[in-house]
Amino acid sequence: MPQYVQDRLNFYDAILFLQGLGNTVLLCVAGLGLGLVIALFVGLARASSLRWLSWPAATYIEIVRDSPLLMQLYLVFFALPLLGFQVPILVAGIVTLMINSSAFMAEIVRGGIESVGRPQWEAARSLGMGYLQAMRWIVLPQAFRVMIPPGVGLLIGLIKDSSVISVISYMELTRVGQILTEKTFLSFQVFGIVAGLYFLLCYPLSRMALYAERRLGVSG
Repeated sequence: MPQYVQDRLNFYDAILFLQGLGNTVLLCVAGLGLGLVIALFVGLARASSLRWLSWPAATYIEIVRDSPLLMQLYLVFFALPLLGFQVPILVAGIVTLMINSSAFMAEIVRGGIESVGRPQWEAARSLGMGYLQAMRWIVLPQAFRVMIPPGVGLLIGLIKDSSVISVISYMELTRVGQILTEKTFLSFQVFGIVAGLYFLLCYPLSRMALYAERRLGVSG
């Protein structure tokens, strides 16, 4: 075995794990946060009865949902520089997760809006509300309750899918695991810790989603 290879993990490796954990959280929070902004507009367009709005939104959703996340990452990181746009590694990761999450979240938004019954729309109109007023004050607050469980499920999936960003050498959890495995040859121990850290991120979120579902009275 080469002399540079460690036979155990040390304090500095623990710091590297924490760095990877923080970078994973940064990727997912920024990606989903920006994706939510896009998803709101795309979801509203998708739920619209106007075809010139719903068709482009549906096309965007299907293209993103039906293509691999890895291919989307390659397009952002490798194709954009060919067009003259230099994309830093962190920005490429965030943009990729933003695009991917926005398509899935847009369908969640559409489903939440469509779950609100027609009587609610009619009641809003009887009060003299326009479309935007009814959407803001009547529809979206009710749709939000329906959107919480699948939205949190999307975040959990995004946390796990963020491991794909390791292929462009961004120092998230999976990349840290790869580096420490090459340094120590302790594959089982290293990736056991990586799996445990992913679990620590995802399990509280799943419990929070269940609590919110019960608290807000969202049926299964």
